[in-house]
Amino acid sequence: MPAQPKTQKASPMSQDTMILTVGQVCQRLTISEPTLRRYAKTVRGFPRKIPLGPRRVGYLASDIESYVADRYKAAGSLSNT
Repeated sequence: MPAQPKTQKASPMSQDTMILTVGQVCQRLTISEPTLRRYAKTVRGFPRKIPLGPRRVGYLASDIESYVADRYKAAGSLSNT
């Protein structure tokens, strides 16, 4: 029987490397694009944007999820005081 050629399976993109568009981030955070731009400039600890091209940026999905989790924890600690 002839040997089967090895085929590489396309590995699914992990959460660490998945890049979200500005629209996807706005949808996840339920904010508008102008608010996202303002957060990116003024909110301490907001995830860094990743340049994808001359006029396009994205955000790491894992960074956005961490930010949401941190905000959730902060809200919980405020209600316990």
